[in-house]
Amino acid sequence: MLGLRDVAKKVYLTVRRRQPPAQTTQPELIETVRVHTSSVEALAFFKDGRRIVTASMDKTLRIWDVEKRAFIGWPFKGHRDIVMSVTVSPDDRRIASSGEDNTIIIWDVESKQMVFKPLVGHTRRVSSVCFSPDGERLASGSWDDRVIIRDAETGAVLSTLEGHAGSHVLCVAFSPDGLKLACGGSRGNIWVWCTDNAELLFKIDAHGDWVNSVVWSPDGQQLVSASDDKTIKFWDSSNGFQIGLPCTGHTGIIYSLAISSDDSFIATASHDTTVRLWSTKSHLQIGQALKHTTYVDCVTISPSGELLASGDCDGNIWLWSIENILSATFALDSLHHFYFAHRSKRKLERKLYVEALSDANKVIELNPSSYLGYELKYAALRGARHYDDAFKAFKIMLSMLDDAPDPHIRQLRQKYVSPSEVEDAIRRAIHAKLENAPLRLINTSTGRLCNRDVQINIFIGSTGYKKLLHSFDMHAPLKTEPVEEAVTKYFSWVMLSHRWERKEPLLHDIQDKVIYELNPVGTMVKLQKFCKVARDAGYSWAWSDTCCIDQDNNVELQQSVNSMFVWYHHSALTIIYLSDVPPSSKSGALANSIWNTRGWTVQEFLAPKIVLFYQADWSLYLGNLSRNHKQSFRIMNELERSTGIDVRALIHFHPGTKDAREKLRWASNRDTTREEDIAYSLFGIFDVNLPVIYGEKRQKALGRLLQEIIAHSGDITALDWVGQSSNFNSCLPADISSYKALPCMLSSLSEHGIQESVSALRNDIVVVESASKLYATLENLSVPRFANARLQLPCIAFTLTEVRRRPGQDEARRFAYDIKAHGLQDLLVTTKDKLVEFWPTRRTRQTFMLVRPWNRYDLGLINFADETQTIEDWPEPGYNESITQELRLIVRLGQPFGALLLAQQWGGEYKRIASDNNIIAQVRDMTSVDDIMDVRMVEIL
Repeated sequence: MLGLRDVAKKVYLTVRRRQPPAQTTQPELIETVRVHTSSVEALAFFKDGRRIVTASMDKTLRIWDVEKRAFIGWPFKGHRDIVMSVTVSPDDRRIASSGEDNTIIIWDVESKQMVFKPLVGHTRRVSSVCFSPDGERLASGSWDDRVIIRDAETGAVLSTLEGHAGSHVLCVAFSPDGLKLACGGSRGNIWVWCTDNAELLFKIDAHGDWVNSVVWSPDGQQLVSASDDKTIKFWDSSNGFQIGLPCTGHTGIIYSLAISSDDSFIATASHDTTVRLWSTKSHLQIGQALKHTTYVDCVTISPSGELLASGDCDGNIWLWSIENILSATFALDSLHHFYFAHRSKRKLERKLYVEALSDANKVIELNPSSYLGYELKYAALRGARHYDDAFKAFKIMLSMLDDAPDPHIRQLRQKYVSPSEVEDAIRRAIHAKLENAPLRLINTSTGRLCNRDVQINIFIGSTGYKKLLHSFDMHAPLKTEPVEEAVTKYFSWVMLSHRWERKEPLLHDIQDKVIYELNPVGTMVKLQKFCKVARDAGYSWAWSDTCCIDQDNNVELQQSVNSMFVWYHHSALTIIYLSDVPPSSKSGALANSIWNTRGWTVQEFLAPKIVLFYQADWSLYLGNLSRNHKQSFRIMNELERSTGIDVRALIHFHPGTKDAREKLRWASNRDTTREEDIAYSLFGIFDVNLPVIYGEKRQKALGRLLQEIIAHSGDITALDWVGQSSNFNSCLPADISSYKALPCMLSSLSEHGIQESVSALRNDIVVVESASKLYATLENLSVPRFANARLQLPCIAFTLTEVRRRPGQDEARRFAYDIKAHGLQDLLVTTKDKLVEFWPTRRTRQTFMLVRPWNRYDLGLINFADETQTIEDWPEPGYNESITQELRLIVRLGQPFGALLLAQQWGGEYKRIASDNNIIAQVRDMTSVDDIMDVRMVEIL
């Protein structure tokens, strides 16, 4: 049954159709579009702001494209009576409509088809529908005095809100957070419900007549209602108390209400044939009423705040420019600058920087004392890449915040960082990046060699620097990640690894010159091509050891040698150029390249994270186009086979003194042009920093390196070598080739064998007591110390009792000796040194010893610094744990070990006698613990 208002409206429309339309002129009006054959009852903007959906008394819905000024497809048909309400889902994919046929229909926008059959449940007309902010629920209000909340995806009823005291529900609206629902009724009331538990929070006796429309402020703090009593009122949404005075001025019932997304104004549609705008701050009307030619049933505002749309009783929609509407009144009310501020922000979100800048300037014009306009101007100019102007706007904004009379505005200054703070952050990032960079780099764009100061100056003068200065969030605290990323990208460099050839270009050959303009002959071509490849890969800087180091500057040379591993490690890319590998080579060419025999190249492929191998014609090795050849299984396997370096170390190498013996083996078959470089090229691999002293010769250079390794780590595996002793220290080899052989690998008992031996020894009280004493002695023994070419070596000593040379040996080359030592089994030693022969009846004043260098790992203690140990490696706790450890030590000491042969010197020190083979010794009887109790610290020259 139709209400009195509906009857009056239909009578009015009948009369209207008999009269010609009145001629009115509205300068603010953009256009009027006839979209339906009868009254437009409701309309809504899509979130994209480009489309409007309308609902009509003609039982259809339509979508109008605002930009194209055209309908999108055909009408939506499905309702059997007037369509009273329409709403758009947050994702713009669906719309929902309701009408006088008591149903709700959810439509798919793209297909214009119903998602499922019309939803029933209400027993009278459904006057309002609304999606929740997350789009998951749909609320409907009906003349049956109920509100139903449904699952928007399935249509299932989630809850029914009753208790509206016999009042028709005319409008519903979810709060911005979706936790509350407001609805207005025909008795002038507003109800606010909790959507989680369908509990009524409070009721407002709001108006003296029907509440036709209710909306929430964008922050959810207020409710605004419009009524048949021709007023608009504002309410505190937490308690229902009225805020300020009502908005008055309409002379007819107010049928629809909309609020701008920036909360600066509302728009109302009335049967007095006008739409009016009102300030949400002052509750006063903004400008003149927007006159229509007939009743206005609905009004909506675009999300951007640029357009206002209204629907009338003749089936038209009216489009208005809000800017034009408001412009005439801005001089009277400076608060309206918030409108342009909001619109500028929305345009910034859409990256419409020119339009955003225009609105920002209007904000400044309307309210020149506000910082807001300059904040928006800064953002727009920055987005448009006008960095200098953006910087000026930002400084003005900060100045206005500092000088603002309002203490609350001044406090906003703390939200921003100053340009000087940003500049300091950039300088710190540059310093951190260049701390691990070479001293000089070639600019791949200009071809000029630049030191660090020049590199920094080029960067500061670049557009990239200005962009960096203004391209990230200036809110405090300063986010340094974008700064660090930008600085890292700009200052990233490419390193060259290659085999030096004759007449390589040196520093003086390219200093103050453009390398691309130099005569492309000989090795200059290699340098030019390398820089071009780096440039084409997107890098601005490149480094080559031939010309980027001042070879005549000892201080710089020493710094470069000690830093080179770090430079390669922190490079963005290392290009390895194989000059002797022809184009289209097959797998194996890399292994046979002379590059693979050079000493310096070991660190040059271990240190970098990313490497690319190039053939003689600068094509990629094996045609592998991957970003990183360390990820190529084929290439890494070839390198593993040819170098003897485990593929895991090739890919993820960690410098340091751990596993020193293995790392020395990697370099044992390498050559260098300058003999000292065989040691200097390993500084980075072992992470040591030592003086570079060209002219000291190979043995001293290698000796100083090995001394540092042992002194730093206590690792005595570097003493495991076969060959000639060094003049630096007799415990060290004269040449790195002495490490070619694999480390001395001795047979050992299985864990089961050790446990059996421990069980057998446990019942011997004498052995247990002696083992305890020995364990305590060894546990307190100092680690090896190495300084000034003297090695303090902790060891277990076995004094020689007999040395006899075997007859028939070639005295010019080597000597074989049968040796007996106290507590050891007899053994044979072959050496180039001639030893003094002695036996019990023929004594000698010189003392000879076989020593077992002490390795603390033999104690069986947990090494918490060793990441390879697991919980399973830890001994089970128990009462006899200490005894077990002590006896396990005795069992280990009873196994064969690598011994050093030492001869005492006149000052009491010892020298190692080098052997042609590893000296493998073993105690005669492990139960004779006293035979292995000679624990001492021996000084070796």
